[in-house]
Amino acid sequence: MDDDQQLYEPVGDDMDAEESGPQVQPVNEEPLVASGVTAKPMETEYSGHYEWELFNFSKLSEKQTSETFEIGTYLWRLLCFPRQNVQPWRHVSVFLEYPEAHYTPVHLSPKASFKLIIKNHKDSSKDFTKDASHTFTQDQVDWGFSQMLPLTDVSVASGYVRDDGAVVVRVEITIQRDERYLYDSRTETGYVGLKNQGATCYMNSLLQYLYNLPSFRKAVYHMPVPENEEPSKSLPVALQSLFYRLQYARGPVSTKELTKSFGWNTYDAFMQHDVQELNRVLCEKLEEKMKNTKVEKTINELFEGHTYSFIECINVSYKSTRKESFMDLQLDVKGCRNIYDSFDKYTEVEILNGANQYKTDDFGMQDARKGILFDDFPPVLQLQLKRFEYDCQRDAMVKINDRYEFYDELDLDRENGKYLAPNADRSARNLYKLHSVLVHSGGVHGGHYYAFIRPDGKTWLRFDDDRVSREDQRQALDAQFGGGDEDMIGPVPYQQQAAPLKYAKFSNAYMLVYVRQSDWPTIMCDVTKEDIAKHLLDRLEREMSDKEARHRDKMEAHLYCSLKVATDKDIEQQVGDVSHFDLVDHDRLPPERCHYRMRKQTKFADFKEEVARRTGIPVERQRYWTWKRRNNATCRPDRPLTAAEEASQLVDLKDIRDLPREGQGAAGAKKSLMDIRLYLEELPESVSPETISVHQDVKQGGNVLLFFKYYDPLTETIVYRGHHVLPGAIQAMDMGRYLLEEDGHEVDVPVLLFEEVKFEPTVMVVPCDGRRQLRDLDLNHGDVIIYQQRLSEEIAEARVRYPTADEYLAYVHNRRQVHFKRLDEPQASPTVTLELLRSTTYDEMCQALASALNLDDPAKLRITRHNYFSNQPQRAPIKWRTVSSLEQLLMHQQHPTDIIYYEVLDLPLHEMEQLKTVKVSFHNERGEFVGEQHSLRLRKEATVSDLLMEMAGRLQQAAAALTNRATSQSGATGVPTSSPTLPATADRVSQGGNAPAPAPAGLSSQAAADEAALKAAAMLAADGRPMRLLETLQSKVFKVVDPNEKIDQLNDNYWQLRAEFVPEDQLASSLGEGDFLVHCAHSLLPTLPPAAAAYWAARSQGQQQVAGESAAADSGNVQSRGTSGGVAPMEADDVDADGEVPGRGPGGYRAFHRALVEQMPGAAFGDPFLIRVRPHETMGQLRANIQAILGTAPDEFAHWPVLFVGTRPNNAWLEDSDDLTLYFGSHRIQFDSAVAASAAAGGHTDAVLIGPSKLMVIILHEDRGGGTMRRQPPSNNRYTYEKPVKIYA
Repeated sequence: MDDDQQLYEPVGDDMDAEESGPQVQPVNEEPLVASGVTAKPMETEYSGHYEWELFNFSKLSEKQTSETFEIGTYLWRLLCFPRQNVQPWRHVSVFLEYPEAHYTPVHLSPKASFKLIIKNHKDSSKDFTKDASHTFTQDQVDWGFSQMLPLTDVSVASGYVRDDGAVVVRVEITIQRDERYLYDSRTETGYVGLKNQGATCYMNSLLQYLYNLPSFRKAVYHMPVPENEEPSKSLPVALQSLFYRLQYARGPVSTKELTKSFGWNTYDAFMQHDVQELNRVLCEKLEEKMKNTKVEKTINELFEGHTYSFIECINVSYKSTRKESFMDLQLDVKGCRNIYDSFDKYTEVEILNGANQYKTDDFGMQDARKGILFDDFPPVLQLQLKRFEYDCQRDAMVKINDRYEFYDELDLDRENGKYLAPNADRSARNLYKLHSVLVHSGGVHGGHYYAFIRPDGKTWLRFDDDRVSREDQRQALDAQFGGGDEDMIGPVPYQQQAAPLKYAKFSNAYMLVYVRQSDWPTIMCDVTKEDIAKHLLDRLEREMSDKEARHRDKMEAHLYCSLKVATDKDIEQQVGDVSHFDLVDHDRLPPERCHYRMRKQTKFADFKEEVARRTGIPVERQRYWTWKRRNNATCRPDRPLTAAEEASQLVDLKDIRDLPREGQGAAGAKKSLMDIRLYLEELPESVSPETISVHQDVKQGGNVLLFFKYYDPLTETIVYRGHHVLPGAIQAMDMGRYLLEEDGHEVDVPVLLFEEVKFEPTVMVVPCDGRRQLRDLDLNHGDVIIYQQRLSEEIAEARVRYPTADEYLAYVHNRRQVHFKRLDEPQASPTVTLELLRSTTYDEMCQALASALNLDDPAKLRITRHNYFSNQPQRAPIKWRTVSSLEQLLMHQQHPTDIIYYEVLDLPLHEMEQLKTVKVSFHNERGEFVGEQHSLRLRKEATVSDLLMEMAGRLQQAAAALTNRATSQSGATGVPTSSPTLPATADRVSQGGNAPAPAPAGLSSQAAADEAALKAAAMLAADGRPMRLLETLQSKVFKVVDPNEKIDQLNDNYWQLRAEFVPEDQLASSLGEGDFLVHCAHSLLPTLPPAAAAYWAARSQGQQQVAGESAAADSGNVQSRGTSGGVAPMEADDVDADGEVPGRGPGGYRAFHRALVEQMPGAAFGDPFLIRVRPHETMGQLRANIQAILGTAPDEFAHWPVLFVGTRPNNAWLEDSDDLTLYFGSHRIQFDSAVAASAAAGGHTDAVLIGPSKLMVIILHEDRGGGTMRRQPPSNNRYTYEKPVKIYA
């Protein structure tokens, strides 16, 4: 077979190396790539060579192994088979081995090109060379040539054998980058990325854009900060540190310090927010921090522009103008093909004529032009594309993925500056160059943000979290237009074309940043270390140096061996203190004395010298034992190191390394680390290691290494007493007496011996038969013997809880410190801390807790488990006696806890579990919440009818208590009391009602109102007035509950349950055929278009009437600026000198009503209610009835729009004269069931209840509840979280 055709053949793992090793020549290693040079795929990282001398080569026959050598942060070895490793045994075989391959993850496996050379000592030009390239993995740890050199050529005469009989093998290794796993953004692009904390990609995109505005970065560097301020506590310091590391760090940068300075926690890091919202909040905070500094105006100078709003009369000389600033512009995407269409739409002129004429001071109603132009543009123009809009039909936010084009250059002076105001400075050229494209990929409920940025104005870079890569212009621009993916269709003949398929692109531009070309040199200035204050620079350099050192240590960790060495002194410190079981916890060993970090090629003899230096134990008195993790989960010394092992390098001790157990990080980078745990036995001075040899099996007459603990039952302590190497022929009792005598006890004291076998999952401590020899007790190296004095029966019974070691260790293993907290105060400190056993039963635990709380009846305690992950109580409490032991209570999904929550009930738990507690709020006939929420407790088989009867009785009791209290107070003071009539409550006041009646002396207005309402309710209950139960949520009624429904089916954790007396006009006896019961609710107005918004503003000021089309309407010059579905109050510039809105007529009226019908109303608030609609009742009569129920002043109620909202039929605005019976009959309205109608009327009725999910009456007005408004308490759910984006710094 030719050399080129030879197969590379790895050596089998079963071939062991010989102990003797050849001589070693030093390794020559040099890096081939300097930092800063652009790396190419598979570029070399390091290269080096190593020479190996094999003496007496002609006499060698078995496999030879070189010493381990290091090249390119990897350890290597050469393997040589002098007589070939396979038949026909005619060649010399040479292989290169990576001995760490078995412990190295795939992404860290080295890829190397290498040459294997057998040197010719007579003529160097005849060196025999073969080269190969290989990735060394766990499956292929070595690579080379089985037929390296024919044996017939290996001779002194040929020159391949030196005169002294040695053969020299040389290897030259070049380690290559593996681009599958290694990508260096700094080397490839000159920039580094930001690490994603969970869902912070939106923030990463924004920070990269701001960093790549050098003038902004320089301003951040110039912000004055205290010298010793922590980055996590200061926003300016955190941002300075982040920008510095982005500029000079070698790898991806963490944003944790910055988010900590925001005041964010882990929850915020996993909640994705809007990048535009964060941009505004961040810039506002920075602007605040920059006040009174030399960079105070930076934010405004970079991002602030000004608009010019005008209303100009067409036929007369009158013009009203206003100048406003902006930091970014929101451009429409829907209905616009490109960015210029958006600017055209933004500056579109609206003609105010006809009914929408503009009212002037001097000329009356006039036709006018209204619009917005730009007075000036900022140097950095931030454009927010309105990709997200509210869809009225779906009642939800949707993402607009329409195609929308933007350009590399943006000319805002186009068409003779049509976007500019008349007095704008036209000397400044408004020609912009695209700097950044922030992209959102995904939908409304989630997605991913990344950015395309052009820092140098030429090359586009993609900043995608921690990766930065070069991209072409098509990816940055064309690919982010959105719309259908037409590239899927190729140029095929027309006859062969199928129906074209377009795939929606969910990845598209969301924010564009343009920089004015004339300002580009200023904005994109150079930023160097000279721009940073010296004290700040020193600290930033120190911080980055520390981070790089930690990173370097991490990257070179695979070159080092970590050794943890435990001695008798360490075991003595831990036993009886931090642990009672086993011998030592290596993670608790003192690092300065017991932890060693040494390079893997270090000789073990050198390691022993280092141990002697630290511990003071001479090398000749050191004997090392390996630790073994036994099948019973204990860890004990197993065997001493052999002479060959102590003569080798640390890397050769790979067979005794401590590998992570399953489930404890066995995979990943940690697997490549070499951790070795050893026990150092200090040998006596006068005894040689051969005298106390431990290599022979104890059953064959050898010695055994045993460890001893002493237990004192009187003090209940256990201590470590050292180790002994003992012959197997010693009798156990003699050993025990010797140990007691060594401790200073009398020799004739009886001794007890135990072997500590295991402690998980249960304790196993076995008594030893003192009459037997050690060899007969099945003892092995590392076993633990516990000895103690045998106590007399009198002492044991009178003074000792645990007379023997096995009983004491069983107690220690089972005891638990349990912290009990009140369920209603989960974050407070524990009320009681008790020491209990894991086997403690439910009853025993309750008894102990009741004793600590001084409770008479432990059965009145209800227990709730702890949630390990949320650090909160679990949702459901523990049912009575359903948990057998404390151990089950303290486990949550295999995680142990030490917290238990408790409640003290007013009756035993087993009785309460036969009952159901329902939280119900009582409301009066106006729908107003009265008093406090009631907790009604009934048997589970009870019905809603029983619940309402209990509520009626509760109301009568409350009224009687108030009467008794008033009587006693009257008798004490001599002041007579009276029962006031039902006044308006705070709710009524908040909704525009009359002022409440004066409160009796000593009572607040609210208390007086509640008292009057309770007394009125008691009178209704006494008269037998029926009640009904409603399920409400978010200020809307969703269901009238059937009185025959079981209360066990009610869910008061989700619904808000509301009980009320059926109003007199809605009783079954009052209702008849043709009557309707309709649900009513209060809501805010939706966001209105300009004309409708102006009409609403005028109506709010009392200038317009809602009812009747004859009311004057506004021209629409007022734009909606409100949030949450409302409209902000008018500003001074929105009205003329007389305080009137310009323009009158029916146009605003119609626009207002059309907007109400086409859009869903805003958020509901207040208390909903039911109202009766009589046959052929008109809309005007319905409005009057609503006004009477609410008690609102007629003048104020006249300004409240009332409309029908539903899905069948759709929203409808009815005029005052419209017949509601005809309206209901003309639509296919889905009515509620007859059962629900009867429940609403308190008895059987022929009236119709309209389903609230299909149609309801909505009353639109402002929510003026303020702090005095009393409403039904919301559902108390501990697991509901809602947080907006916020920077608290």
